[in-house]
Amino acid sequence: MTLLSKLRAYATVLPRAKRNQAALAATYAKRPAMALGVGAMETAQLVSGKVDARLKALASLKTSSRIGCPF
Repeated sequence: MTLLSKLRAYATVLPRAKRNQAALAATYAKRPAMALGVGAMETAQLVSGKVDARLKALASLKTSSRIGCPF
């Protein structure tokens, strides 16, 4: 998944979200280390070319579901 397609997907999904979108920004403001960690993970997934993009997305979804993340 390229950066542009990922941003396009976010732009499509986020306006439809029923949850409070400001809560994520507030959480990152309170915990900047978490924001850096998530950013580093997303960047590493994006630039690593060793694993198929579909497999990376599946792994990310599985990890999110195992830790109870609603996204």
